[in-house]
Amino acid sequence: MFGLTKLRIVEIGVALLLTLAALLFVGLTVWAAEIARIEVAGAWARPTIGQGTTSAAYMTIANKGDRGDMLKSARTPKAKAVELHQTTMTADGVMQMRKIEGAVPIEAGASLVLKPGGTHLMLLGLEDALRAGEELILTLEFVNAGAVDVVVPVSAIAPATTDASP
Repeated sequence: MFGLTKLRIVEIGVALLLTLAALLFVGLTVWAAEIARIEVAGAWARPTIGQGTTSAAYMTIANKGDRGDMLKSARTPKAKAVELHQTTMTADGVMQMRKIEGAVPIEAGASLVLKPGGTHLMLLGLEDALRAGEELILTLEFVNAGAVDVVVPVSAIAPATTDASP
């Protein structure tokens, strides 16, 4: 058969199978990305005060996918921990902040707004102070969409594109 050895035929067969597997993988990856589309807008974090080691980050996370997803965690190399917190007002008029345990759902077509005085990300154990004008990378981890990296500018005031005022 065209002067090909058995070894060469096996090599060509393996190459074809690997090519088909790669095409299938790329196709499934694109399909999964379309189903679980997460878009983040208006991200910002507060500068730390003095040599403080905590701050908060805010943003709007929109689920543009075809099915619900859940924000299960967040991380940044600049902090020892990132926790999702909820601020509420007690019946006595006292502001109270609590860590949210477990994942937070975001329905298809809906948004999760992280803002001052509400749900937000707490950056705990920061290695260095955060100063206005800097940026940090936050990685948001979703059940379906997987890891989403977000560039978060550090600013004393919220960006004009969000409704999350300081």
